[in-house]
Amino acid sequence: MQTDKASIIAHIDMNSYFASCEQQANPHLRGKPVGVCAYLSANGCIIASSIEAKQLGIKTGFRVKDALLLCPDIVLIQNEPAKYRTITSQIFSILADYTDEVEPYSIDEAFLDLTGHVDDLERAKIIGLKIKKRIKQEIGEWLKSSMGIAGTRWLAKFGSDIASKDDLLVIRKKDLEKIFAKVKLTDAWGINKRTEIRLNALGIYDLNDLKNYPVTNLMQALGKNGYYLWANVNGIELTGLKDGEEQKPKSIGHSYCLPKRTTDKKYLNSILLKLCEKTGRRLRAQGLEAKQIYVGWGYVSGNGMYKQQKLAISVFDTIGIYKRAAGIFNSYKLLDKVRFLAVSVSNLIPLQSQTAFWQDLLKPKKIAKAMDRINDKFGEYSIMYGSMHGLDKNAQERIGFRKSEQVKFLNKNRLTFSDKEL
Repeated sequence: MQTDKASIIAHIDMNSYFASCEQQANPHLRGKPVGVCAYLSANGCIIASSIEAKQLGIKTGFRVKDALLLCPDIVLIQNEPAKYRTITSQIFSILADYTDEVEPYSIDEAFLDLTGHVDDLERAKIIGLKIKKRIKQEIGEWLKSSMGIAGTRWLAKFGSDIASKDDLLVIRKKDLEKIFAKVKLTDAWGINKRTEIRLNALGIYDLNDLKNYPVTNLMQALGKNGYYLWANVNGIELTGLKDGEEQKPKSIGHSYCLPKRTTDKKYLNSILLKLCEKTGRRLRAQGLEAKQIYVGWGYVSGNGMYKQQKLAISVFDTIGIYKRAAGIFNSYKLLDKVRFLAVSVSNLIPLQSQTAFWQDLLKPKKIAKAMDRINDKFGEYSIMYGSMHGLDKNAQERIGFRKSEQVKFLNKNRLTFSDKEL
C-alpha cells in the first residue's frame, strides 16, 4: 500500500450471493423466496437465502424443515460451488481492471486499494459505481452489491455493512459522529454481543461513546483489543490490505452432518476417510503440510467428543491424515448414534522436500500428488480409495462464506478460486 498519499480503500459485498447466483442463472426463480442448502434433507442447513426469503424471516443457518414451516413455497436448491466460483472469478477480473491490490475477504467480498489510482473519495465513488454497473452488465443483472469507500480498511467494510442493499456509501472522517449516531454498537465489524456487554460495563453504549472514550482506559480494560476498537472507529489504519502470505489459512478441514445416524464404525470410518481426502486435497493444493489434527463427532443427544493431537511427523497425504484421525476416533467407544463428523488440520507449514531421514514418506507423497493430478484432469473422484466407493452422495462438496475461499492470482487480470472450508 502506498503511504505518500491518504489511503483510499473500497470494500464490495455481494448481496444474498449464492441465492442471487441461482436467480441469475434461472429467471424463473427471480422475485421468489429461495434458499440455497448445504443438504436438502430436513435437518440440512440453509447457507444462503434470497432477499425475498430474508424478508420472510428465513436467514442463513435455518434448517430446511424450519424454513418450510415458515414458508411452504420457498424454493430450496442444493448448492453448486463451481457455479459460484465461476461467477466470483468473473467479478474479481473486473476488480483487477481498477487496481492490482485486491484482497479477497471471502467468496462474496473483497477489499480494493485505490490509493494512487484516484485522488479523492469522490473519484473513488465514480470507480465504485462503474464496478457495480459492469458486474450487472457483463455478468448478470440480478447480481446486486453493497460497497463502502473510506480512508481505512475497517471503515470501508463498515460502510458496505451499513449501506442499503445494492447501494454505495462513502464514509468521510468528518462525518463519522453523524453516521455512528444512526447505528448500534453491534453493527460495527468486530463487535459482537459479548464485546458489547464488556463495553456497556465501561459506560460505552454506542460508537460515539467508543470513539470519544479515553484510549488508555480502554486498553487497561480490554488490552490490545481495546486499542484496535478505538483506532478503528477513529479512522486510524492498523492493517491495510493483506497480502498473499497474510491470507494463508490457519487450518483446513471438512465436516459433515450424517443423513444416516448410526454407531456403525465401518460406515463412519468410510465417511471419515472421505473427509480426510477432501481435507488433504485442499492441503496439498496450497503446498502445505500439517503438524496438528482435530477430530470431532456429535451425537444425536447433542453431546459429542472433540479431540486434537499434535503430530511428531507432519501429514500431507490422505492416508496419513486418515490414520491419525481414525486412530483418535476408534480409540473411543461411541456413546450414542453419531450425527456429525469433522476433521481439520492445523499448525500448517510449507511442504517439506527434505526426506533424508524419512525416505518412507516420499512414496505416499508421490502417490497423493499423482491421484490429485488425475482428479484435477478428469474430475473429482475419478480415482479414489476403495472404501470410499458408493459415497458419492455423502459429504458432497460444500462452500461457505466467511473466509471460505483462497484466491490465487494467475496474472493481473485472472483469478481462480479453491475451497478452504472450515
